[in-house]
Amino acid sequence: MRIACVIASLGSGGAERVMASLCTAWAARGDEVSLFTFDDGRQDFHAVPAGVSRVALDLAGTSTSALGAIRANAVRLRTLRRALRRAAPDVIVSFTDRTNVSTLLAARGLGIPVVVSERIDPRRHDIGAAWSALRRLSYRWASGLVVQTARVRAWAETHVPPTKVHVIGNPVREVATPPLAAGARATTIAAVGRLVPQKGFDTLLRAFALVHVTHPEWRLVISGEGPQRAALEAQRHALGLDAAVALPGRTADVDAVLAGSAVFVLSSRYEGFPNVLLEAMASGCACVATDCDSGPSELLEHDRLGLLVPVDDAAALAAAMTRVLDDATYRTRLGDAARVSTQRFAPARVLQAWDDVLTAAQRCANGRAA
Repeated sequence: MRIACVIASLGSGGAERVMASLCTAWAARGDEVSLFTFDDGRQDFHAVPAGVSRVALDLAGTSTSALGAIRANAVRLRTLRRALRRAAPDVIVSFTDRTNVSTLLAARGLGIPVVVSERIDPRRHDIGAAWSALRRLSYRWASGLVVQTARVRAWAETHVPPTKVHVIGNPVREVATPPLAAGARATTIAAVGRLVPQKGFDTLLRAFALVHVTHPEWRLVISGEGPQRAALEAQRHALGLDAAVALPGRTADVDAVLAGSAVFVLSSRYEGFPNVLLEAMASGCACVATDCDSGPSELLEHDRLGLLVPVDDAAALAAAMTRVLDDATYRTRLGDAARVSTQRFAPARVLQAWDDVLTAAQRCANGRAA
């Protein structure tokens, strides 16, 4: 099968990681895979898989006016359309909202089925009125729409017929660093993510301040980088947590962080499918997560695989963290059960689900052509 994949970049995000892993799996079994990105490819975080034809279109950039934006998008569509026509794929797979719209517009009339995928909760992630209108228009042309959680299915069914909606979680990545035994883990609470309001790290700091009063031996390490760094550092100082909370920046070795941490906390206000939570579970961490839209409740069964707490509730988050810190046996039980549960997201299972979607998309396109 000839598969063309389109994504804005191969940056450090979860969507990029999943796209790279799908391309790797398809190329490894002999499919002819082309990967198109809108950037110039110089800032890649994920390596281009062997056997994949990478085309960096070098079309990323910020426009300073509405007219400039229209012109830039017109160039982007023309360039992508020419690239797709040259690749002549059997099916196109596109990731993330605006890229999906651009791909559907560029592929219009080429006779190639397009499968698009939303990689964050579209009910919470605002892409602007113009892009939202274009999404509603263009998604009708998609041969399939993949979302990551059952909670988002209802939204997807307002954009495409229910038969074209598919729920596929992300594959659990094989951890590079073997998880340490429970007794060998550091008294560390780990959190990972971009330093942006979505991740709720301000709430996490308030919660940890409450925990630190009775558990001064525990440290909180928030790995990630982003525009909220200065605000979070100021909050850390105001709470008197300079010695107890580390903000080391983005790390390429998340596995090592999770393998050695006893507890992982996801404090997000919303998610798409929280890859890092799945990775923490696979690493055997005892996990505490906000019951946000969407994802955590579909990964964590409360009190069996981890603990779920309300969004933006520092007191509830502190209470849940205290519960797992106070009981080492409970902590171990949660971590062990979470690790076993991640096999439902085994890469082979997820790949098969994607293959089923691509087959259905080709069948749908062939039916229209007939």
